[in-house]
Amino acid sequence: MYKSVAIMFFVFNLLFAFSNAQAQNYPNRPIRLIVPFGPGGATDIVARVVGSKLSVILGQPVIIENRSGAGGIVGTSLVKGSAPDGYTLLMATIGFGANPALFKEKLPFNPVKDFTHITQLVNVPTVLVVHPSIPARSTKELLDFAAAKPGHLNFGSAGFGTINHLAGEMVKSMTGLKLVHIPYKSGGASVGAVASGEISMIFATTPTVIGFIKDGMLIPLAASGSSSLVLLPNVPLMGASIPNFSVVEWQGIVGPAGMDAGVVAKLHKAIIDVLKDPDVSKRLVELGTEIVGSEPKQFEQFVKNEVIKWNKVAEQTGMKAED
Repeated sequence: MYKSVAIMFFVFNLLFAFSNAQAQNYPNRPIRLIVPFGPGGATDIVARVVGSKLSVILGQPVIIENRSGAGGIVGTSLVKGSAPDGYTLLMATIGFGANPALFKEKLPFNPVKDFTHITQLVNVPTVLVVHPSIPARSTKELLDFAAAKPGHLNFGSAGFGTINHLAGEMVKSMTGLKLVHIPYKSGGASVGAVASGEISMIFATTPTVIGFIKDGMLIPLAASGSSSLVLLPNVPLMGASIPNFSVVEWQGIVGPAGMDAGVVAKLHKAIIDVLKDPDVSKRLVELGTEIVGSEPKQFEQFVKNEVIKWNKVAEQTGMKAED
């Protein structure tokens, strides 16, 4: 018995020493931060703002790689299959937690079990905008119009599982209204479609529509989160018309499952230092984001809750990627 305990103690110390050495040597080469969407979108912009400062703090380049496709599944799958050494990370977004509801058994990863959750970076509230031809200048007027003409209104998105799609599905879930989802290949294309009058409305991040709003090409009706928008402080909250409505884009950093605890701790501290940097925090606020910086366990629980939430919405609306 004593011999067994001694062996276990020796193995534990050996593993602890190996983990400590791994963390001390990390990083000793460039880190890849995978953005599972195309360049120029909100996720890409935040990744580049954070990655630039993270490079300085860690003393190694943080290379942003855009691996778009299938609503973020291509880039996410790449990270899942990578070595859990801390050198391949993922910018996870709201679709990361919603994809299980959209793709069911077809999804090639589990957002909880297949990843190491490092931190949630930011929340990115969206604004509901409509084309000026839509006879509504408030959320109530829009809901009344949609109720009077079921299936007449459509909403755009940058694809299945994006914030634009999910916010529209949440409206359907909480009101029972019949709205038609029109997916596009990118956020820019979907916003442009609303601005041109091709489709009725969209939930979009504020920076992507602020120019159209100023030019009168889009009419802002409501903020999707639980607090006012930094760039559009006078726009009312969606929750005033649909009680308890709150849907925000979120962005965080995860790695493959099985990452060394010491490496995770080192990465987490470095990222939190990035978020506290005055220049970085100022830039993120200018982009309309709300800085979070959660602990790994908190972030993991947050993702679990997201999976539960969107599964419930899918059950209520029939939401799926094959629509």
